[in-house]
Amino acid sequence: NTNKMLIYFIFLLDFMFFSKSGAEMTSLKVINELPSSGYSNLQKLESKPDEKLQLRMKPANFSGPDHLRHLAGRCFKYQDSKYEYVFCPFQNITQEDIQAYYEPYKGILGVWADWVIEDNQFKKMNMIEGSLCGSGMHRSTKVILHCSATSELVSVTEPDKCRYTAKFETPDVCGKNAMAVYPRLPPELQTRWDDAEYDRHYGLLTKKGYQKELEKIFLAAGYYLSPEDRSSLVYKASTDSSKNCKAELMEAKSRINELEEELRMKEEMILEQGAGKKSI
Repeated sequence: NTNKMLIYFIFLLDFMFFSKSGAEMTSLKVINELPSSGYSNLQKLESKPDEKLQLRMKPANFSGPDHLRHLAGRCFKYQDSKYEYVFCPFQNITQEDIQAYYEPYKGILGVWADWVIEDNQFKKMNMIEGSLCGSGMHRSTKVILHCSATSELVSVTEPDKCRYTAKFETPDVCGKNAMAVYPRLPPELQTRWDDAEYDRHYGLLTKKGYQKELEKIFLAAGYYLSPEDRSSLVYKASTDSSKNCKAELMEAKSRINELEEELRMKEEMILEQGAGKKSI
């Protein structure tokens, strides 16, 4: 970790100055003082201001009912007895341990991908490719949308290991057709759906074949994320991460050069002080 390396270097620099200066005292920097037994949760160690979670996948483009678009860019918090969750529609959902005093866990429970569609309704938001969980598994979350007078995240559970279910309430989903899929399809895809309904009704299409045809329609509409698009979003995130790492490395090297210069100046000061004492 670049920041930890720099903190350690600063600590070492000050310690060397203290050791070499003899009777002259120099205050040492306190790095992450551990809390006492009476430490309050309100006073617990906070995450570093510049700490950022690394996304494994870039969020997919907005899709679904257009009246939900105003939720993009907003975030909603929910706390239980142990964790704080932050849900940012069409972006991601995160989890942070609010009980741990030292280096609390903070991770991504999923990144926006696509919709879960049931009975001609946009039912759940599918968040995938979250932080690593177990051996090679990544966290994911299904966000269920419910009608309510206000927009808020009201619960997050983990029914299966690394598989989360969140409940988000909002007035945007109230009304019989507020989340209906068919009316929002372009005319050519509505026609394909009509044809599939006709074929199923007259036994020309099995139930399984009908479901596969609907999946193709939702994929064409952009409501489902294709494997190719998913791979592309993962690749873009890894490329951005590589660029960020290079930038951080350059910044760290620059800072180390500054610290080396500061150390050289302090060593010169110590030598000058020693020469002055000998001449007295």
